Amino acid sequence: MKTMLRTTAILASALAFQFAAAQSYPAKPVRIFSPWAAGGPGDLVTRGAAQELATALGQPYVVETRVGADGMIVAEAGSKTAPDGYNLTGCDQQIMSINPFVHASMPYQVRDLAAVVHYGFLVSALHVSPSLPVGTLPELLELARSRPGSIAWGSFGAASASNFYIEWLKNSRGIQFLNVPYKGASFAWQGLLAGDVQVAYFAVGPAAAAAKAGKIKSLAIMLGKRVAQMPEVPSYLESPGLDFPLVVTWFGLCAQAATPKPIVQRLNAEVSRRLLANEALRGKFMTSQGLEMEAPSGEPPEAFERFLAAELEKYAKLAKLSGITPQ
Repeated sequence: MKTMLRTTAILASALAFQFAAAQSYPAKPVRIFSPWAAGGPGDLVTRGAAQELATALGQPYVVETRVGADGMIVAEAGSKTAPDGYNLTGCDQQIMSINPFVHASMPYQVRDLAAVVHYGFLVSALHVSPSLPVGTLPELLELARSRPGSIAWGSFGAASASNFYIEWLKNSRGIQFLNVPYKGASFAWQGLLAGDVQVAYFAVGPAAAAAKAGKIKSLAIMLGKRVAQMPEVPSYLESPGLDFPLVVTWFGLCAQAATPKPIVQRLNAEVSRRLLANEALRGKFMTSQGLEMEAPSGEPPEAFERFLAAELEKYAKLAKLSGITPQ
């Protein structure tokens, strides 16, 4: 009984300390490590969140950009800081879901970062050259099946969505595209526009004008719904019987894993209320960059945590089916 009472007292004391810390948080400027290049969608939504947190909580939230190494520089820094909410981490599917399956060693562990708030998804689509005689995603796959290795698909790195799709189709469905690697998504996109490749996976925002001009054909939105930028293009889910895996870029905010729950919940509530639920600010910091909200965007940290667990499971299966091994 004494042991039980002592344990209860310790737990109560810890909870009281966490509550007090959350009430006084933040008492000084807060730093957000960002793995995204300045001016890109991940950077812009992070700066929008920082702006609204600073206004709501009365302290500067400073975005510190550290690009490179598939986000591992930022993940290492964020996972090894004090768990007090004064050093936060921009996180995405690369850091939290893909890196464990493409890197044999990492300077951080996914479990060392806690979910705070999911901002949204970068809407991309599968685009093809107008010269390809296809108008839907199933038609593209059927054409590739009949002409193995002859349709060039521009990819951009072993951990990119394009590479996952190409390898999954080859190893799981026997559909073989010619995998043409580029240094980045924008280079693969330019390759499609120039006619050097016939297929590319790219963000809907910058692709919309090219589609209207007839420079490309967009076959499927790689998200669970249609989007305003390309309302005529179906979601990949609108192809019955097509079990295409969803590999989509998302952006969020994480904290050191032991950060007190009340601080995590307060950060989540402020970002969700002030940025994600504000139509004007969403338009400025998100929609303008092709970011769309879909669960668990703007939901409590627990929903984000469940999403991360499902993502890890999905990428583990996808990496196995795609024949991708850590390097």
